[in-house]
Amino acid sequence: MALIVHQGGLSAIEFALIAPIFVIGFVMMADIGLAAHQRMTIDHVLRSGAQSAMMDPGPGTVLTVLETTAADNFSVGSSTATGGKPPLTFAAERYCVCPGNQGPPVPCSTICAGTAPATLAFYSLSASSIYTGMLIPNLTFSPVLEVEVR
Repeated sequence: MALIVHQGGLSAIEFALIAPIFVIGFVMMADIGLAAHQRMTIDHVLRSGAQSAMMDPGPGTVLTVLETTAADNFSVGSSTATGGKPPLTFAAERYCVCPGNQGPPVPCSTICAGTAPATLAFYSLSASSIYTGMLIPNLTFSPVLEVEVR
C-alpha cells in the first residue's frame, strides 16, 4: 500500500509562521526611520537658531526663530502632543567667557586680563522632545548646540 502525502496547506502554514516576523520587522524599520527623522528635524531647528544667534540679536529673537522654525513639525512649548505633532521645548542662553579661560562664564561686561581684553560671547541652544514609538520604547532627544557670536 502506497502512502500519499498531501502538501496542499503547507505553504499557508509556512506563511502564517513567517508573516508576523516580517510585519514586525517592517514596523520596526518604519519606527526607527520616524525616530531618526524627528531627531534630524530637531537638529534643523537648532541650526536655524544658531544661524540667527551668530548675529547676536538677543535670546528673545533667537527663541522666536526657534519657535517659528519648529512650528511646522512640533507642538511648540507643550509637554503633550497636539494635532498629531510631537512636543518640543527649547531654550536659548547667552553667556560670555574670557579668551583662553575655559572656566565658568563671566558677565559680558567683564574686561578680561591678557592680550585679548574682550570677552567672547556664546549662545547655548537646547531642545528636548520625546519620540513615542509604535514598537520601540519612548526615546528622549535632548541635543545641545553651542555657537560663538561673530
